[in-house]
Amino acid sequence: MIRKPSFNLNKLIFVISSHVFNFCCKKEKKKLYYEIIEHVKNSKIINYPIDKYYVNFFFVSNEIYKYINIIGKLSKESKSNNNESKLIFDHCLNLYYLLLASGKLKKNNNFFRHRILEYIEEILTDNLKKKKLIYENVQNKNIPYSLIIKNETSVKNLMAELNNDCSAYLRKINNIKVRHLIINKNEINMSEEWKKKNVYAFNRNKLKIPISKHNYEFILNGCNDSSMRRKILELLNEPYKNINLDNDVIKILKKRYDIANKLGYENWCHYSISKFTSEKNNYKNIKSFLNLIKKKIDKDHEQINRNINKISNLNRNDKIWNSNNNLKKLPIYDWYYFFNKILNGSDEYLINTFFPQEHVLKNFIDICSKIYNFSYEKVSITDDINKINKLKIKWPKNSCIYKISLPEKLERWGLCGKQLINDGNVTISEKKYNISNDSEINDNENLVLIKKKYNNRLLGYIYLIPYSDIKLRDYFKIPSMQGLSNTCLILPGHVLIDYNFIRCIPIKNKLFSISEILTLFHEFGHAYHLLLLSNKYKLKDLFHIPIDYAEFFSHINEYITNNYNIMYNLSGNIKSNTKICEKLFNTIKFDNSRLSNIYYPGVIDYTLHTINPYTFFSNGTNDMYSKKHNIMHDVNKGDSNIYKNTSRVYTGDITNNPFDKFYNMIEIYFPYTFSSSYYTLHSSSFPYHFSGHYAGSVLSYLFAEVRVLLNIPFKDISLKKNDSLYSFQKTFYKILSQDFRSETYPSVIAQTLDKNKNMFLVM
Repeated sequence: MIRKPSFNLNKLIFVISSHVFNFCCKKEKKKLYYEIIEHVKNSKIINYPIDKYYVNFFFVSNEIYKYINIIGKLSKESKSNNNESKLIFDHCLNLYYLLLASGKLKKNNNFFRHRILEYIEEILTDNLKKKKLIYENVQNKNIPYSLIIKNETSVKNLMAELNNDCSAYLRKINNIKVRHLIINKNEINMSEEWKKKNVYAFNRNKLKIPISKHNYEFILNGCNDSSMRRKILELLNEPYKNINLDNDVIKILKKRYDIANKLGYENWCHYSISKFTSEKNNYKNIKSFLNLIKKKIDKDHEQINRNINKISNLNRNDKIWNSNNNLKKLPIYDWYYFFNKILNGSDEYLINTFFPQEHVLKNFIDICSKIYNFSYEKVSITDDINKINKLKIKWPKNSCIYKISLPEKLERWGLCGKQLINDGNVTISEKKYNISNDSEINDNENLVLIKKKYNNRLLGYIYLIPYSDIKLRDYFKIPSMQGLSNTCLILPGHVLIDYNFIRCIPIKNKLFSISEILTLFHEFGHAYHLLLLSNKYKLKDLFHIPIDYAEFFSHINEYITNNYNIMYNLSGNIKSNTKICEKLFNTIKFDNSRLSNIYYPGVIDYTLHTINPYTFFSNGTNDMYSKKHNIMHDVNKGDSNIYKNTSRVYTGDITNNPFDKFYNMIEIYFPYTFSSSYYTLHSSSFPYHFSGHYAGSVLSYLFAEVRVLLNIPFKDISLKKNDSLYSFQKTFYKILSQDFRSETYPSVIAQTLDKNKNMFLVM
């Protein structure tokens, strides 16, 4: 086989790094690394807390290399060793998961790590090719996507180019500097406390306000003057206009379209939905699904939109209704402002005072344990296990480590509880328990004894890192994708949540915003879900978790915050020693905009990745993307859309901005208008549309949200009502017991479009 020069370079780096590591690594650390390897390759849980540095990238890569060599020797000796080769290759896949996890733990992976990872992926891929007969029973769902795509020779190089283009785009986005709006104090309606924090150092009568995609909506809500609101959006977009992002995106879209076609798909969206979601057999029904969701959004927003236009008309001379009795659309910056007026939201700082960080973090895990019915204990950093091993846990300051275990009583866990008890038939004291049916657990004491015998009821550990370390240069940049909250399964039973909340000085004065509390619950939903999955499946089975399935459980946890009883127990104003009142809570409850806020990014992503970028971004005026071919054409015929016939249709040649036509096309989905003069996807939406991870499948968030609305009972959930908790837990664990890998896993698109599910419109 002819190797590329890069392969030989990667191999050289790997060999040198392995020798250096073996020479420098201390004996006691090697012993710990081997123990972790032995557990991970067999997907077993380590029953003591670890440190992220215990997962050593160089050691893991070296072990994978050794196992690949063993497979090669076995295949030469005898064909009867095929089963053993398959088992060892399964170990390799489990360790490859660990290798990727170790890369996630290091935020800045250097050149050498990148080269070594490339080399390991290359030899794993070669092994798949050479031993094709040996692994003929190994299905693609057990092979990591990164290895599958390396086997697709027709798109391998094109995919590598695409990844480089996406990385280059994100580097540009992440290097955007913070912009500031300098205005007089009386030009914005904010609390005096907030204004004190934003006083301009060179003129105490003015404010210097940072503007970014993370806070622009909040700033818009405080400006009464429409021209000032427009100025905020122009300021938001200004840095993105001169770095050629639109052309970068068009190049990315063209390569995605080519890859999808080469792999036999209509477009990149078809490819992504089929590969990365649980709706792989329902791509053709997405249009109907989106139409139904749009009808519900229009229905929910009809009165809101009428009220917005009535309020806005007080300050306008033009008519808000056209001759066809349809509402005219406001610009995006005005719509957000008046929408906030309609909601009559309370002062954000006042609400934040009820959620001091120390109080929230202390009560948060206790609330989650009651909602999901698990046991927990906080683990000390100076744990006895680490004293014995003479190693220290080095998680960042303010980190929390929680040991999560099964509860004393398992009847609320149903089949899921049974599946976690050794995953099959368990023999104890010559008595055999079959735990494969869907009946209720009645013999709780015996099941607890079984779990105690095998794993001492331990589910694993959750490591919670609340705050990110801020460097001086970070004060001048907009937080990048690396600054986002994320959750990672390190190894079986060990899950890390890195919230990356902004640390304030002193930290004891830190107050959590409602957005941060939502994130707190969102990421814990991911973590608890991964913890349970790692008890139920092998690591190699978790490479292909559908995105919408993963987001389903985080959205469930978000809805827990939409409950007064939960937020009441979480809150606690230190100065007044009071809890949040129901009237104040009602101002932060989920409103009708939640579904639409999830719907809009999904529709933008769907539209971007279903068009043919070669024809769409050409200079021709007569193309297939006119209004009559718009995916919302059917909705416009319905009675629910009060903005009928108000969207513009692009008819001119592309001049300054190649995305003008796209903005005009998608405007029909939205209750407001926007223009490239003050709007761009790069600044106003999250760059998932153009990154390599979620592009083409952002609809997964909408799938997850709708699945929650249709299946989870939240209405009366309360920590005081055992019946409500029992109902929620029974539903939750029944859903968790379903195999997400199965072809029969229920489709939310089919569920929504079912004629009996049209009640969704009146929910």
